[in-house]
Amino acid sequence: MSVVIPNRNETSFNSLLEALDNVLSDESNIVLMDLKKVEDKDSDKTVQIALKVFVPQAKRTTTRDMVASYLNDQLDKGIDIGIEEVRVGTNSNPYKEQLDLVIRKIGSKAQVIRVEIKPTNSGGSGGGSAATAIQESGMALFAAIRYLKNKDLECHPERPEDCLTDDDYIEGMKHVDAPGVTIEEIKSLPSFWKNSFILGANTIYNNIKGSGWEFLRGDSLIEKEISNRFTKVVKPSKEANISQEDKWNPSDIWMIKKSEKTNILDLLRQETTVDCLNNFLQMTFSDETVIVKSGKSVPRKSLIGISLKKLGATARFKVQNKIGVNRLKKVEGVLFKKRETLARLKAFTSIDVYFNHGTSKTDSFQARNFAGANKGDWKLELKGEFAAMGKVQGSLVRDLLKKAKFSDIPNEPNFTDCKQVSGKKEESITNEIYELLKKFNPSDFKGTEDELKQVIRDKGASYRYSKLSGLRLLDWFIGLTTSEANRAMKELYLYASSQSDKSSVYYKMF
Repeated sequence: MSVVIPNRNETSFNSLLEALDNVLSDESNIVLMDLKKVEDKDSDKTVQIALKVFVPQAKRTTTRDMVASYLNDQLDKGIDIGIEEVRVGTNSNPYKEQLDLVIRKIGSKAQVIRVEIKPTNSGGSGGGSAATAIQESGMALFAAIRYLKNKDLECHPERPEDCLTDDDYIEGMKHVDAPGVTIEEIKSLPSFWKNSFILGANTIYNNIKGSGWEFLRGDSLIEKEISNRFTKVVKPSKEANISQEDKWNPSDIWMIKKSEKTNILDLLRQETTVDCLNNFLQMTFSDETVIVKSGKSVPRKSLIGISLKKLGATARFKVQNKIGVNRLKKVEGVLFKKRETLARLKAFTSIDVYFNHGTSKTDSFQARNFAGANKGDWKLELKGEFAAMGKVQGSLVRDLLKKAKFSDIPNEPNFTDCKQVSGKKEESITNEIYELLKKFNPSDFKGTEDELKQVIRDKGASYRYSKLSGLRLLDWFIGLTTSEANRAMKELYLYASSQSDKSSVYYKMF
């Protein structure tokens, strides 16, 4: 069983946890604390709940005052938080790093939640960065044990320290990769942590089914490569604008299908753009198999990240940034449709070149100049359901494809060179447009060479700039192999259809 807070004190305790989480959320993913005492529902003792919270020595006073300020602000607003008064320090020492939260008064006697703010180096396994590693590894170990037992874990009703047997710890650790953390260190944690691990392990199991899982915390293969992908792919990306890994994916532990470990590692190393990396993690997160048409096959439900936000009396489990399976199927159905693309090409009736990724007209990119008659601004706009967020600047198209390991991506012509002026540069533009139109032979490209070139000359600069930009990219696409063209189209689609938030999918337990 987990730690049980009596109903009459639950609102008060949860208000404290909320305050701690808000005050300490920038310091750590986990609120480091040790629950020392919880009285039962009929207790008349002054201290109903006692706990220690561990923070760096220099932040003890600041943390105390910020928690007090947060709770007092709630009281000033008239919000019912189950707390009547916040007392800072003690009568004999008002500067002590301690809070007494008055939750009720019985006559002249107050009943309180007592919070002691302790330095992280004073808590043994209860504080510091090393403690965080132990606590997160403990969660991984208890989760592994829960899957092995195939039934909910429970603590010993009289001796919480005897939650599990030595054999349970040993067998569970065979399915955990947590370098630098030992079974003995996890076993030395206070009973509050073990109770929380049991609650968390049961919650994970009840939300993520399956077998053959290995639990990772700081391993040298998968987590290391995920961090490498962040450093090499996400962090340098201007469109992502994410400088910290935990802002992209804050997972503290990972679950991986052990049989797929080598395969997933290889597939991870192949991802070179933010959107494709995120899509890969969506595929490994998905419960449903998605048929892959445009590249490598990704095993479903094979790699899942979990963020351990805070530990309390209850646990919630919520997925963050997940896209639906229909969206995944849509992405995997994206291919470069050469026939449909060429069928829509017009020589003179528009400045556009369309690139189809499906069979309907809405399954396409519209490539054109978006700056009017006197200026060049060539972009690809994704049509259909994502049209509102789908423009990709020409320079970004090249940058994106280069990151995806493509080469020789064509540039747009200089807008000035496309103006209606007699000269070698301008004539070169006309000739290039003519030769590409001749190569692709759209239905309205009829007449002699001189006649067709004159039509091109008579068009405005925006037409020549826009049409040539599109034709150059079309020629590049057609020069690729089928698989490479499909991969390039998928890269563009993922970028254009993705929301501005480039964060990854994960579970949040809190």
